[in-house]
Amino acid sequence: MANVAISSQAAIEAKVTGLDTAHLKPGKDIWFKIARPFFYPTCSLDVDSVVYARIMSVTSSKNPDFTELSLAFDRADCNHRNEQPLKLRVIAVVGPPGESHHMHDEAPVEVSGGVRQIGQAVFGTSALDEDLNPGGPPHTIHPGIVVGIPNLKLLPTAGPDCSDKITSDNSRIQLAPGSELILAMTVTRVIRKPPNQPTVAPHP
Repeated sequence: MANVAISSQAAIEAKVTGLDTAHLKPGKDIWFKIARPFFYPTCSLDVDSVVYARIMSVTSSKNPDFTELSLAFDRADCNHRNEQPLKLRVIAVVGPPGESHHMHDEAPVEVSGGVRQIGQAVFGTSALDEDLNPGGPPHTIHPGIVVGIPNLKLLPTAGPDCSDKITSDNSRIQLAPGSELILAMTVTRVIRKPPNQPTVAPHP
């Protein structure tokens, strides 16, 4: 997946109102509202529709500081129906607008101006567009990219049961209000090999 550029038009922006691994436990569910509407053939999502993730693992250590969080997005409020199955991948993490860093010991604060609309920036020529896939095609997202949050890494499919893993060199992971998790639908393509054809001997 890391070598595949995903169209920004195929992305779902999950708004973070505050996330702190110090308060998360494996097996629990967390939810996020989406920033703009999105439509799949089997799932329509309006603005502020909810997507759900199961916490697959969360660990932290000190000396050295390190934190790991694995999430599996598997449900959404599709077509105004609660918690319908929908498998999504975390393909990018973007920090709050106008903030280049968020120290691990800061308390999350409200960001002036509210949530950044990535959709508006991604679809135009902008620095954020370039940040989401450096050196790649415009209006695309490189899976695993992190923008505006130092010491944070995203490893899609690297967590338990192929969940998406987020790691930090700090003793906890905190995402401030205004941050976004960028999600994409999981697509598995099965390529079937043609049946073996009998070898025909050439005519003499």
